[in-house]
Amino acid sequence: MINITRFIIKNPKMLVEGLKGYLKQPLTPRMFQMIMQYINRTKLMKLFPWVKTGSFTAGFPVEFARAFGVFPYYPEAYAALTGSAECTLPSIEHAESLGYSKDLCSYMKTSIGASRLGWPEDFGGNEPTDMYFSANPVCDTHMKWFENDAKIFGKPHFGLDVPSLVAGEGEERLEEYIDYVEEQLWDLIRFLEKHTGKKFNENKFLKTIDRSAEISRLFMDVYDYRKRFPANRYFEWVRLYMLPLVCQWNENDAVRFYKKHLEMAKKRYGDNKVIESGREKYRVAWEGITIWYKVDLYRKVLAEKGAKIVAESYTDSFPLRKKPAGPTVSATLRQMAREFMIVPYTLNIDERIKYFDKLITDYDLDGIIMLANQSCRPQSTGLQDLRDALVEKWGIPVLMLNTDHCDPRAYAEGPINTRIDGFIEMMEAKKKRTGKAA
Repeated sequence: MINITRFIIKNPKMLVEGLKGYLKQPLTPRMFQMIMQYINRTKLMKLFPWVKTGSFTAGFPVEFARAFGVFPYYPEAYAALTGSAECTLPSIEHAESLGYSKDLCSYMKTSIGASRLGWPEDFGGNEPTDMYFSANPVCDTHMKWFENDAKIFGKPHFGLDVPSLVAGEGEERLEEYIDYVEEQLWDLIRFLEKHTGKKFNENKFLKTIDRSAEISRLFMDVYDYRKRFPANRYFEWVRLYMLPLVCQWNENDAVRFYKKHLEMAKKRYGDNKVIESGREKYRVAWEGITIWYKVDLYRKVLAEKGAKIVAESYTDSFPLRKKPAGPTVSATLRQMAREFMIVPYTLNIDERIKYFDKLITDYDLDGIIMLANQSCRPQSTGLQDLRDALVEKWGIPVLMLNTDHCDPRAYAEGPINTRIDGFIEMMEAKKKRTGKAA
């Protein structure tokens, strides 16, 4: 176990900077408690030799491992939290000194750099776990990242290959892909039986899936209140609020957490999720990963100009269990395989256009910001085509930002602020043309 005290003694300035970064975040006391609870458990679980641990990429169906009692570690989440603390640069630069390219994923470089430096999860590190699990719905880099770490540390790795349904392919091809993914999920069960020494418990698995579906439903019920005027919450809050949903280290606690926030929303707004008074001046959607190290972009630069992020495909992509589990394991696996194909981040360009058509109407959007991510090219693929289609159909202002989600070197304050000013002017001009100006 990495000694956090030793890290603090060696890196006092980073600790101070990290605390300053966290204080900028719109964290409620309970959210902060949940985050620290998870980080502390990641350190504690490695002290128990009878507890199996696993490292997971985001999007991997962690419910399988949880049903076998495997505790989940999320290097991406640690990198994201380090980004929100504005402390990723030293670890990214260290990873690059080891030979990793500048245009590779900054999540990966934050994790690799911090881990090789011996830093704790609080600052992006990740000690070796008993198993490694990766999936490639969005990112092949993460598949190779975990495969490589598993080889380095001599641990077993399971890679889930999820094909993409490209534009023009129909239901027949979709069913073939579902068959392919379902077969791998059965392989995953056998993999876990082998490496945990436990037999697959169908009832425990189905209960785990049901709780996961409940977590997803509760998260989206709270999310839906963002359609109303004014929106219940904004992106700078939701991006940290989704941690229990993503990591699912304690499903029952996550259910209680989201139930509490749903009760708060209902108490404040009732069942009115659509329209009241108090519409934001500019209602904006964000396409792409959040910029973790620049919460001020959302809380100040945009918000002070009247622009609020009320919707984003990023957070909408994580509540994977859209429906209750099927009556049998076989039906459940097939349903899960289908759900991989309909996540916003895995949609082909035709379906992404439809997704944004609905987003524009459901959230009454005035504009869209798209992140052309320097170190996440898969996420950025097709953005120009998406932009052109939406501008032509809706005449909606779209701002393309060229920067990075975790590498602050890619963020140019002056030019970005200037482009945002132009974006605000375009939204205001459109409101005047349509008679919607305040």
